[in-house]
Amino acid sequence: MAEATPQRTRSDPSSLPPRALTRRALSRAEAGKALSVDEAEGLIAARGQDLDRLMLVASGLRELGHGSTITYSRKVFIPLTMLCRDHCHYCTFAKPPAKLERPFLSLEEVVAIAEAGRALGCKEALFTLGDRPEERYPVAREWLAERGYSGSSRRPDCCRI
Repeated sequence: MAEATPQRTRSDPSSLPPRALTRRALSRAEAGKALSVDEAEGLIAARGQDLDRLMLVASGLRELGHGSTITYSRKVFIPLTMLCRDHCHYCTFAKPPAKLERPFLSLEEVVAIAEAGRALGCKEALFTLGDRPEERYPVAREWLAERGYSGSSRRPDCCRI
């Protein structure tokens, strides 16, 4: 005997038509009430005046939580490698080995980038390392092995600078 699929009842917000769900979620947010997952998902459909309302609510919540102060941290970007095992189509950072002189920056290059950042007033360094590029690219695996590293996440020399 096949098991019956439970039906959503009218009291379940997700059973509302999309626009009604959006407006219900907006009303609850404006009143400072917590939203259900369905209500939060319903806000994705906000358009026109509903979207304007949503942006006002979001702005008010941001102000309430954080005030109007905008902060930032001056940091230098240090790409230890631009190789990555992943195929993220949105990424503008990763490059294939053929487009790079070598798979990883040398320690001297890392220090030079960090010093240039310091000279420009940077207070922090953001080290980036593609997600285990040695799993995809033999050249990365060979470069690491030649230097005694078992993997890119095991390359601690940049942390000792």
